Amino acid sequence: MTRIFTIIAMMILSVSAFAQKPFAGNITFEATSPDCSDPNFASQLAEESQEIIVMGNNWRMNMSMGIDVIIISNGNSKTLTTIFDIPGYGKYYNKVTAEKLQEATANIKRDYEYTDETKSVAGYNCKKVLVKVTNLETDEENTEVLWVTTELGLGDDINFAQYPGLKGYPLCTEEKREHNGEEFTVITTATKITPNKKVKATDFLLPSDAKDFEDAPEDLKKMLGGGGEE
Repeated sequence: MTRIFTIIAMMILSVSAFAQKPFAGNITFEATSPDCSDPNFASQLAEESQEIIVMGNNWRMNMSMGIDVIIISNGNSKTLTTIFDIPGYGKYYNKVTAEKLQEATANIKRDYEYTDETKSVAGYNCKKVLVKVTNLETDEENTEVLWVTTELGLGDDINFAQYPGLKGYPLCTEEKREHNGEEFTVITTATKITPNKKVKATDFLLPSDAKDFEDAPEDLKKMLGGGGEE
């Protein structure tokens, strides 16, 4: 009888551990502006539409900007890393820590107001969060709207770089942006969320063959706008 109870206990623990496993997969985001008819602005926003991979506290985005660029936000180590893969040069990275981000944005204060308003985004229930962003130097304020879900099982530290302290993961954001002297609303929405068992923790680590951007050749630093000797 004791053996039966032991087997049942192990089964319960196994199911519990499986249920607590963080979501890992791909999320496709699309950026649009419903109140701007400028095709150039629409084209610019289309380039911002991206697919990212997420797991736990981490996300990764691959971009092509004439060169291949990888951005890795590692909420576990609190680092934001940009990796440039340049033909003829190889891979170079620039890593920013949470401390450096805090220093760079020391004049910015974010206050979160969690509301009871809900809507479904890509099949997940989201709650509306108002983010009041205050510039402490100028007292200028603006408000962003986030639609945040807790159903994906992602960690709150996934937000450490852009929305530090936010509870849940934003699947839709609404912000004001200026274009040609006019202000428009830009909405970035998750349109597709796909679980992917191939996503691994190592996908959010710095590639072993990447070199520190500080050690890059001077001509490469000039090319990427990182300074260099005149």
